[in-house]
Amino acid sequence: MLHAATPEGFVDPRRPAETPLTLRFLRTFDGGPHGNTGNVLRHLARNPVQPPIKGIFFVQTRHPKRGGSSDGRALLAVEQAEGHWLGLRAGTTHGHLCRTGMSPAELERSLLNGKADLDQITGTPTMLVRPPYWLFNAATFDWYGRHRLHLLLSDINAFDGVNWGMHLLRRLNVRSQLAGLQTRFLHGTLPMVHHTIPIVVTFHDTNSFTAEHLGDYLSLLVEEARRLGLPLHHRPFIDDRGKLLTTALRCAKSSPHTARPPALIQEAQ
Repeated sequence: MLHAATPEGFVDPRRPAETPLTLRFLRTFDGGPHGNTGNVLRHLARNPVQPPIKGIFFVQTRHPKRGGSSDGRALLAVEQAEGHWLGLRAGTTHGHLCRTGMSPAELERSLLNGKADLDQITGTPTMLVRPPYWLFNAATFDWYGRHRLHLLLSDINAFDGVNWGMHLLRRLNVRSQLAGLQTRFLHGTLPMVHHTIPIVVTFHDTNSFTAEHLGDYLSLLVEEARRLGLPLHHRPFIDDRGKLLTTALRCAKSSPHTARPPALIQEAQ
């Protein structure tokens, strides 16, 4: 178990007493690119809580109203240029198709197409995936591994497609999920990366309310973590592109087929 050390943090008995553990939030966004994505990017770059913040965007690469349009591809290029990571959400023209119902040929084609689209934009192999509707089974998980994709889910879901303008509901939702993580934190069962405990938080850049009020969401996460007495890093949101990827890989689920580059494994430990 982790024991209280100072008001600022907790000390893992496996580490020196002078190294308190703190929490950091890893921001992820699902469903884009979208007309709201530019506003999300502006909030991440300039906000009153911690400018700038880097995030991971799980995107639809071929939907005609998302990454399949010229505007969508331009937004993907902007996300990459501004130091965010692109992960695969869907690689079909029909958008969010549940992969658990696809034939092996359809599933592989969608993964190959999505990876090829993103690889062309980023210049590096795509490593992260988040399935439509968050549904996966042993077969889809195996296919992710075959294509060197790491499955990243979430610790906190804003449910921003449901809790639109209701401030109290949004606050209670964040508080309850953080309270659930608090027990795992105290018992040392959350992953440690770069001497911090990462918390993956999910929003939708397709949501206009989220895009307009992202700064409020940032403040809400910090306020509720402090309300629960959770020790936050002095920069509570991950803002380094390299650390963002190694943190995501450490938090991801990976099949036996999926190998991380040795340099990333060493850095993440």
